[in-house]
Amino acid sequence: MDCRSLLSILVLGLLVSACTGTSQTSGQGGPSPEEAPDPDASVPSVAEYETFDPSAYEVTSPTRTVSVSHQVPTRLMRGRADEGVRRAIDGFRIQVFSARDKQTAQDFREQVRQWWENHKAEASESALGADPPIVVKYSQPYYRVRIGAFADREVAEQALSFVSQEYPNAFISRGTVTVTN
Repeated sequence: MDCRSLLSILVLGLLVSACTGTSQTSGQGGPSPEEAPDPDASVPSVAEYETFDPSAYEVTSPTRTVSVSHQVPTRLMRGRADEGVRRAIDGFRIQVFSARDKQTAQDFREQVRQWWENHKAEASESALGADPPIVVKYSQPYYRVRIGAFADREVAEQALSFVSQEYPNAFISRGTVTVTN
């Protein structure tokens, strides 16, 4: 049998089965008006059949016998799911030096690290943090020495005011930085 004849038989079967059902049009079927129940007739209420008396039983609320314990980290319970998460963002660093020679830039980076070790007690920890990154970034044709990793420009400006005491030509530069929440 081909597909068309099978489809034709199926459609014909559906039509025949749809036509054989009972009619739902108004005025046909259902009780006649003379057989309708009388609204004035006496119908017994539910109270006549009910024999249960709840007043004989004392009502007490159940006692809780289950204690719930969990192993959810404290940072989640405080609503700080992102605490301690490191992420790379478009942020700011303070550029203190640039040179065409890589070794000169690395030597200057070591000089900045020594300066930081000697002066970190004077800086506010909110500005540069406890141990700010000091990096050498290459962007043709210069190697640039930069300090810090800031998500907000306002914090970078606070740090710049401290760093510019030693490096007066320092300035804020944009770049990808890794910050910890």
